[in-house]
Amino acid sequence: MSAVIKTLTPFIDLDSLCKALENMGCKYVIVNDVIKTQRTNNFNQSAEFRKDSFGKYSYFEFSINDKQQLEFIKSLENDYNTFYKIKLEELEREEKIKIEKERLNFIEKKTNTIIERAKEQGYSISKEKINGKTKLILVKNTY
Repeated sequence: MSAVIKTLTPFIDLDSLCKALENMGCKYVIVNDVIKTQRTNNFNQSAEFRKDSFGKYSYFEFSINDKQQLEFIKSLENDYNTFYKIKLEELEREEKIKIEKERLNFIEKKTNTIIERAKEQGYSISKEKINGKTKLILVKNTY
């Protein structure tokens, strides 16, 4: 059985992702834009991170009955966020601006894709800003 596990944290920084994997004791190999992990899990046959069209690394797992996936991903997200924040603090101002632009570009591409797909399906879309975050509201009238 295979699974693509979606996370709230977009893994866009390769260095932070690799440090998080190392911190968890997870061995890995990078081949092109694919990070093949070697998790210490009896059920796991293959788990990897693949870079998608938005520039984010998505987690793909091919396993039988792996109940540790959720714990693994939660720990990885926590470690990734910690290492990402440390990296941002260490960078110079210009580098911070560049990385923040990359993050915002990722969010904009994802939002535009959602809007395009929603319009194709007949939804009307409005945006709201709530606590500094953009919320998309999709409405479809059926008669």
